[in-house]
Amino acid sequence: MEKTNSTRFTKVCSVVVISLVFFVNCSFAEQNEQPRPQRGSVEFGANTPPAQENRDQIERFRNVFVNIAREVVPYVVSVIPTKIDTVLFHQNPFYRQFNGEGQNQSDDGELFFDSEEYGNVAPESRERRQEGLGSGVIVSKEGYIITNYHVIAGAAEIEIRMSNDRTFSTELVGIDSLSDLAVLKITGNVPEDLPVAYLADSDSVEPGDWVVAVGNPFSLTSSVTAGIVSALGRQVGDASQYQDFIQTDAAINPGNSGGALVNIYGELVGINTLIYSKTGGFIGIGFAIPINMAKKIMMDLIYEGKVSRGWIGISIQDLNNVSREALGLNYNYTGVLISDLFRGEPAQRAGLKRGDVIVSIDGKQINNSNHLRNTIASFDPGKIITITIIRNGKEKQVTMTVSQRPEQLPSLPPSHHPENERTPPAFPQSQNADPQVQKGAGITVCNITNELRSKFNILYNVEGVMVLDVCENVRDNRSTLLTGDVIKEVRVRGYSPHLISSKREFKNFSQTLKPGDPVMIMVQREQNAFFVEFRLE
Repeated sequence: MEKTNSTRFTKVCSVVVISLVFFVNCSFAEQNEQPRPQRGSVEFGANTPPAQENRDQIERFRNVFVNIAREVVPYVVSVIPTKIDTVLFHQNPFYRQFNGEGQNQSDDGELFFDSEEYGNVAPESRERRQEGLGSGVIVSKEGYIITNYHVIAGAAEIEIRMSNDRTFSTELVGIDSLSDLAVLKITGNVPEDLPVAYLADSDSVEPGDWVVAVGNPFSLTSSVTAGIVSALGRQVGDASQYQDFIQTDAAINPGNSGGALVNIYGELVGINTLIYSKTGGFIGIGFAIPINMAKKIMMDLIYEGKVSRGWIGISIQDLNNVSREALGLNYNYTGVLISDLFRGEPAQRAGLKRGDVIVSIDGKQINNSNHLRNTIASFDPGKIITITIIRNGKEKQVTMTVSQRPEQLPSLPPSHHPENERTPPAFPQSQNADPQVQKGAGITVCNITNELRSKFNILYNVEGVMVLDVCENVRDNRSTLLTGDVIKEVRVRGYSPHLISSKREFKNFSQTLKPGDPVMIMVQREQNAFFVEFRLE
């Protein structure tokens, strides 16, 4: 009975609350109801537009990007590569579930499914076509198109579509995977009204220049984005690639690859290639191949069918403050350190040595290793060049003839070079005991025995001392040393370069070191030689 009364009370309360809400809403509606203004009686917006005084300048600036888009969009095409795979199609519906011999049988050997009922038919080969989408730039009235190699890699058919939806079949003229470039050509009759890009001088591009990227990001064809040049001479990832990227914050996304990067005049300065992104989308860092670099590669592919790159046969590494000090160079020196030479190649024949610093080529300053590689590669084989080097603190010029970069690079010679013949020890002799752990250098070494040569694959004619270990508290480049590395040469400010052939010689060197000394040691690892620089703390 109490439960029934409680239920009735709850229902009465609910009715009262609903009635009150309805009454309040009606009261507010009656109070707020006002006559509405007649259409056209209300003025919206200010009477005077802003920036009236600078309107002509703003109009000219607005039209800059409009005009660029009108000029550039027509010669940037969609590149549609089609990959064709052959797949096996099985008409028996149970093949996938019971694939393989004996898989469709019971334990006593009887078939689960009657082959006559379900059809024991051989699989049928079918083609599977998979289309991609990238971008390309028309660079010639003859129908040549430049794009990225990764856009068309593995494609059996390649079609292009222009901004006005005209489509053309193309043939692949050539590829260069080392620069990620490819050249296509329209097959059949090439239209006379084909729009063509104007190729600018990308060497004139500077950080801060306005640029526009045009392409087909995420299949959104003929997209135009604007930004500035963020930096020049960028290298990203694989050091074996030839890279000299223009970095830009103009939005570049998947699908933009192979498209145009143009300057404020609508001239082609680069081919959009890749982005730096942890998500796969735009975060303000994109890269384009400079058109000067792309143009040479394109012409080689069109005229010769392959790319010819200059080569002088050196292994190099960048300078830093420690190596500059160890070599006795000022901080304002830019250049590249030669760590090894290929025997019989132009640099070795011309007399260059390990430890030389290349500062310029034909009077053009060299900034870093990537800059040097691209500069040498840009020369045609047979060209005579003059290289300025720093050796033992003195400037010297060397002339040599550039050769053709081989398709398969030769191995570096592991033996010591004749120009580094042994000299009397440059470091004072120590009368102390001969421990393995050298306190100064922080490196544990030993003499190289025949057993160690066999165990660590050290060739018989490699001289030096073998690294066993590095002190635990080392936090500089010495931590990159591995057991089995061979220390062949040492350099420290105030002493001439000295070859090392025994643990005692390395100990004598180590005990001369003082806190703050900049040190360079030359290391042989299998067939690669390189310098490791560090400063004693």
